[in-house]
Parts: sequence; C-alpha cells; structure tokens
Amino acid sequence: MQMNGQRRALLRDEGGDGRLWAAFAVMGMLTVMFAVLIIYSEAPNVGPQEGKLAPNLIAPSHAPGAADWGDQFVLYDELNRDWVEGEAGSWYVIQFIDTDCGHCWTEAEEMSIIHDQFGNYVKFITVGISLGIPGWSTSPDEIIAFQERSDYNGCNNGNNCNTRPGEAHNWIYLNDIDGSEKSDWEVSSTPFVIILQPNGVVAWNMGQHEPEEGGLPAAMNNVFGGGA
Repeated sequence: MQMNGQRRALLRDEGGDGRLWAAFAVMGMLTVMFAVLIIYSEAPNVGPQEGKLAPNLIAPSHAPGAADWGDQFVLYDELNRDWVEGEAGSWYVIQFIDTDCGHCWTEAEEMSIIHDQFGNYVKFITVGISLGIPGWSTSPDEIIAFQERSDYNGCNNGNNCNTRPGEAHNWIYLNDIDGSEKSDWEVSSTPFVIILQPNGVVAWNMGQHEPEEGGLPAAMNNVFGGGA
C-alpha cells in the first residue's frame, strides 16, 4: 500500500511538472508574439513619397578630388532619427543622374548654383545610375569626370566631361550603375531629386509636382527660404 501511495504521489508530481512546463511554453510563445506585434507596429512607412521615411541608400562614394572610389556610403548611418521639426539639423538633397542624360548635363549648372546657395546647411548627394537606354554607356570613371568636370570623352552621349555646364561639384557622388538602389527610390527618369529632412523623412519629391511649380529651385526656397 505504501508503494502504491508513493507511485500515485510520483504521478501527481510528474503531472504538475508537465503542466508547469506547458505554462512556461505558452508564456514564451505569448512573449514572442507580443514582441513581433511591437516590432511591426513601430516599423516605419518606407518609400520615396513625401511624408515617408526614405529608403536606405548604400553605394560606393567618391569625395571631391579623391583619386578613386572610397568607402560605402550608408544613408541611414547619417540620419538623426530623433530629430523633430524646429530643431537644427542637416537636410539632404538626393539627386539621381545618368551621365549621358541631356537634362542632367544642363541641370549641372543649376545644381552648382543651388549648392552655393544652400550648401552650408544642406548635404548634397548625387547618385550616378544607368537608365539602360540603347546607345548610352556610363562607367565609374565617367561619373567621376562628370562630378569633377574633368577631361573624359563620354558625358552627355559623347561630349567631353570638361565642357559640362557649371562648376566642379563639391559634394559626394555615389555609384549605382548596377541599379541596386534606384528601384527602391522608384527612379524611372533623370534627373530625379528628393529633399530629405534630417530624420530621413521625404520633404519633397519632384515626381509629385508639376514642372510649372518651379522644380528644385522653388522647392529649396519654399523649404529653406533664401539660403545663406
């Protein structure tokens, strides 16, 4: 009889242990589910449209005057995600170009003027891409020559880059010839420009405005006033 009592007690203990472990498993599953819900509820709305967090931008960078392409530029490493409206901070102008694009060629002078006006507190970034248009051919060397306005035949579909309108561009250029970034930014034509707040939220997307509104110069004046 004593043996049977011990056996029944052992069975009760094992049953209790089983229920305890089951409870732990359920609690663990609930914790994971709550964590996933929190992550997804806090996930930013990402895209190139105004009011959204801009996509990340990762590409080899070329600083003005550098001998060759340098480290990978990572946009999200540059942003101040805690920035709020009214605070000081660095804004961004992101421009996409194809070095064979005639409009990019003529807009280069306008970009020089805008940079001279706003470059003290706005960071300019130009991204060289390939639109894949038959007869157009770009390269990393051609992107640098376009940036620096240096001796290289090929810009604007066969012109020497040293005849490009405007001055040498004293801001970083990125190489996205492989197109790994342009799809996230929904770039289908060039030049294409977006203005970002210091926290990475899109303040202005040229694709959402008519040319009659004045383009980038008008947008810069609307956002920043007369510049410095």
